Formats: sequence, structure tokens, C-alpha cells
Amino acid sequence: MKISHVAIPASIAVLGCITSGCVTHTTIKDESRQSVHFGSPEAAQTFYDAYLSGTSPKGHGSVAVYVVLPYQHRTVSTDNVRFNSAVQAADKNRDGMISEEEARAFAAQKHTGKLALSR
Repeated sequence: MKISHVAIPASIAVLGCITSGCVTHTTIKDESRQSVHFGSPEAAQTFYDAYLSGTSPKGHGSVAVYVVLPYQHRTVSTDNVRFNSAVQAADKNRDGMISEEEARAFAAQKHTGKLALSR
């Protein structure tokens, strides 16, 4: 079997790309922050306490295994995207105002872990 002089360097280049991760592409997902109103200062405090508790890392002990591929793509959502998602989840009647009841329900959902804040 005859191997051309181009096949060996090309094979080495392909193996190098596969093992080193040639291209990494990151997309930043951003949008303008929604205007939100609260029924009372207590509603605002309850909402923000629940929202901010969800943005901190929890450290559940998960293990991630990374496989290096020649092309990697990831999408990173900004805080505005996460905030807008939280507002939409909390404002159940879509009137643009989060009442104390809605804020408490949002906090309860966050506490039980049944709410995901990323789109």
C-alpha cells in the first residue's frame, strides 16, 4: 500500500485539531431589561431575594466530563436575560406588576427547585 507524502502531515494535523480543540465559539445572549413594577416594597424584597438566591452557585457536587472536540460552541446568557425570565415566571397574570402573592409563589418555586431561570 502506497501512502502519499501529504497524507501523513494531514493526518497529524487532524489529530492535533481533535486533541487540542481548534475552534471555540461563544455566543452572548443579551436583551434589554424589562421594566417591572411591584405591588409593595415587600413584594420587591421577596422577588429580589428569591431571584438573587438563584444566581449564586449552589455546588451540588455534580461532575462534568469534558470531551475535547475540534469545534466547541456555548451560549452564555447575560443577567438581563435571566432577570427577564424570572420576571416572566413571577408575573403570572402578565400585567407588568408583581404582587406580594406572585412574589411569594415565585420564591416558593425557587425554593423547591421547580423553576429554571435560563431560556
